[in-house]
Amino acid sequence: MKGKEVGDLSTESKQFLLVNYTISVLEDTGERVIDTTIEEVAKEHNLSSQNIFEPELVIVGEGVLFKPIEDALRELKEGETKEVILEPSQAFGEKDPKNIKVIPAREFTRQGVIPRVGEEVQVGGQRGRIVRVGGGRVTVDFNHPFAGKKVKAVLKVEKNITGDDEKIRELFHRWFRGIPRNEINVEAKDGEALLTVPATTLLHENSYHLMNAFIRDLQKYLPNIRTVKVIFKFEIQQEKEATQTQSQATVSQGASSEPESKAEGEAGQ
Repeated sequence: MKGKEVGDLSTESKQFLLVNYTISVLEDTGERVIDTTIEEVAKEHNLSSQNIFEPELVIVGEGVLFKPIEDALRELKEGETKEVILEPSQAFGEKDPKNIKVIPAREFTRQGVIPRVGEEVQVGGQRGRIVRVGGGRVTVDFNHPFAGKKVKAVLKVEKNITGDDEKIRELFHRWFRGIPRNEINVEAKDGEALLTVPATTLLHENSYHLMNAFIRDLQKYLPNIRTVKVIFKFEIQQEKEATQTQSQATVSQGASSEPESKAEGEAGQ
């Protein structure tokens, strides 16, 4: 099946894509998968099982992904897959010798820290990794852990989103990941968006701030939407359950009264 062309980003029409990807760092010992949207790949490489594995919303040109990856996505059609190799300078940067510093060991012991090679430490607001300990000195590498390494990205455009309803649904789902897409109902018309979402949305930690972030995204990417109304849907089942319980009790009483009536009749004879 021939897919849709993914067009260039413009201020009038921003490209919304649902993308499955796997990002690997190319090390001397082989590939090391550091991020993926695919559960099977995550299990194979022992990545966190707490993540939600599903296609990710990518707004081309937003700058969340490395530029060569976004450039590759522009060239893909819906349903197509592409592999991209990034040089260190295009990814996490080259390793800078100036970011490797020697610190007196006493600076750590004063804070009750025993420096060990391989451990991550926080020094002066910077996070680094201890690479050497000896002679009363500790060598800390403040470069990014993947600096100086090539990166491989395997990309697949699952869907090119064009309608306002779907774009709003994806923006909402971006901030409220625990709410399934099929439980986010959106109707956008004449500059107004009406969302109906489960009441469990309110249980999300920092739900107020997440809602503000969603509104900011709407203002940024869909300026034609001027009003947003959100309905939190509550399922009330108590009355129904009580009615079912009462009906079951009535049936149970009716069933038990027949033998009693029969016994009374036999006793009368």
